Amino acid sequence: AVLRNPMAEESVRVAVRVRPFNQREIARDAKCIISMSDDRKTTSIKDPSDPGKEPRVFVFDYSYWSH
Repeated sequence: AVLRNPMAEESVRVAVRVRPFNQREIARDAKCIISMSDDRKTTSIKDPSDPGKEPRVFVFDYSYWSH
């Protein structure tokens, strides 16, 4: 018998949403460290402790900007 991996035929889609700051974050004068490319294909996260460092870049299937 041939064993097949059932997961091989399935794929996972991943979405990300940047939400608006909540009241606590606003009160603390939080800074948004996330950005998305205009085409929303990439999402970048800056290190707030090292602003000169290159941001980490991620690709998601779906990206939503609500901030």
